[in-house]
Amino acid sequence: MRIKMILYMTMLFTIIGCQQHDDVTTESNPTQIDAEIVRQEEPEPVEEEPVETTITIGAVGDVLLHERVYVPAETEDGYDFMPMLQEVESLLAAPDFLMANQESMPGGVEIGLSTYPAFNSPQEIVSDLQTLGVDMVIGANNHTLDRGVQAVENALDFYDEIGMDYVGVYRDTADRETDRIVSVDDITLGVLAYTYGTNGIPIPEGHEDIVALIDPDRMQQDVERLREQVDVVIVHMHWGDEYAREPNAQQRELAQLLSEAGTDIIFGHHPHVLQPIDHLQQENGQETFVFYSLGNFFSGQNFEYTDIGGVGTIEITKTTKGDEQIIDIQTPHIEPTLVVLEDDVYRMMPMADSDGSLINGSTTEHMLEHVQMYVNE
Repeated sequence: MRIKMILYMTMLFTIIGCQQHDDVTTESNPTQIDAEIVRQEEPEPVEEEPVETTITIGAVGDVLLHERVYVPAETEDGYDFMPMLQEVESLLAAPDFLMANQESMPGGVEIGLSTYPAFNSPQEIVSDLQTLGVDMVIGANNHTLDRGVQAVENALDFYDEIGMDYVGVYRDTADRETDRIVSVDDITLGVLAYTYGTNGIPIPEGHEDIVALIDPDRMQQDVERLREQVDVVIVHMHWGDEYAREPNAQQRELAQLLSEAGTDIIFGHHPHVLQPIDHLQQENGQETFVFYSLGNFFSGQNFEYTDIGGVGTIEITKTTKGDEQIIDIQTPHIEPTLVVLEDDVYRMMPMADSDGSLINGSTTEHMLEHVQMYVNE
């Protein structure tokens, strides 16, 4: 019995062992190969190069045509101011965007030309300025309403006809609420203009927005609205005391208000003489360049310093790197110009090409020192 049990157990283990052997798969040892593992590393990110664009914008002062200025320009076909202006062509053509304060409204011969104290000018002055490089005219000044709504509408019709941009004077409320935004080499400029008054002429009923008056609250709203849409905000101000060579307290206060609202550049008009450039810096980092007055550009005035104006210029650089954009404004400058009277004809010239003013003896060097006096402090 014991022997049978042993045999039985032996056979059982043999059967189990065979079954286990059948279930096991025998693999041969793989050949070991020494190999270098090559890892494809992520490429280093290429740093995007910044794109830099620089433009020069400019403005000229008062274009105020007295009878003694426009009469010699008359021809058989109308009026031709080019012989009077051609010597400053290179100065006007230099900026990438140029504005001019068209102080005497160009209502045209249709309603009769007129001189001081109620100006109405030939329309050819605007087209000639455009030919020489002016891109926008400023219409907010104390002479805007000299000859009423008809002169304004005639002027605006002519601006539209020749494709001249304008600001500060408007057809209606809808026109005023249309933001003046221009793009120059991918740099966007927003332009506004205001005047202290209209020589006591009331704003005509039904034409409440025909000219933009200085109103601190509305100006602040206008600037803040534009600030969100453009790279650079420019404001033209008809302000100050006539024939004063430095700004008054109100000019300085309004400049501060505009700067705090977000204005980058202010061009001033009305004193008829050059006033200095200034640089304002607010606590929030806002910087504003102020040209307090660009003087007379083209007129027949003969008081001290009224024969001297200038082309005010300033450079704007836009640097774009990815989603980041930086605007840098620098190098404010006024290049003095001179109106001279020869053979009863008023003509323009760069002051640097002259021996100086025949009225007061000032030279280019004197005027450059004067307009830079605040910046150099």
